[in-house]
Amino acid sequence: MVKNRIGLLTIGQSPRADVTNDLKNLIHIDVEFVECGALDEFTYNEVVEKLAPEPSHTTYVTRMRDGRQVKISKEKIISYMQKCIYKLESKNVDLIIILCSGEFPEFKSKVPIVYPDKLLKSFVSALRTRGLTVVLIPIPEQVEYAKNKWSSVLPELHVEPISPYTSTKDTFRSLGMKLRNMDTKLIVMDCIGYTTAQRKIISEIVKNPIISTRSVIARLIDELYYK
Repeated sequence: MVKNRIGLLTIGQSPRADVTNDLKNLIHIDVEFVECGALDEFTYNEVVEKLAPEPSHTTYVTRMRDGRQVKISKEKIISYMQKCIYKLESKNVDLIIILCSGEFPEFKSKVPIVYPDKLLKSFVSALRTRGLTVVLIPIPEQVEYAKNKWSSVLPELHVEPISPYTSTKDTFRSLGMKLRNMDTKLIVMDCIGYTTAQRKIISEIVKNPIISTRSVIARLIDELYYK
């Protein structure tokens, strides 16, 4: 039996075992993931030197193959993402999923592409939750960007930075206590880097619903391929 082949495009380096391990545990079907990273051809130092954000650029955060966090310019990686799409197409994938919940332009592709930012925003906007929603993002530099991104969907919004790559379990527990004290009604983990384990730490403290990028992607995969 031939497995469905799903292309995973990370804005960092592949493979992203931290993501694929979670996805495999969340989905209910057997698929083959084929990965490509926009930074695959760069070293850490080259990324810092060549792809760092300029003052007018949008800053995104991702992970190198060795686990190190790195800040990159959205504007500088678009062409490398397109190269990955061509590469994934050549490997006969059925679908390509961008492993980032940031906003991107429409890429050229012969197969469907999943843009998690659109998926996440549609999911959240359909809830019409009353009360405070907290959106988690990786770094303080993204706070204003996130406010602009979510303010039209969430009338009561607070943006809280916490890195999925450098923060400890204790840091996430402290955040959970803070969010519980804020009477948070809904939490949105707006980064593919946030793990199922990190979500669980917060959910055990806050008790209210949490929507994560990884979980929403997994639900889409199930919906598309479950038979």
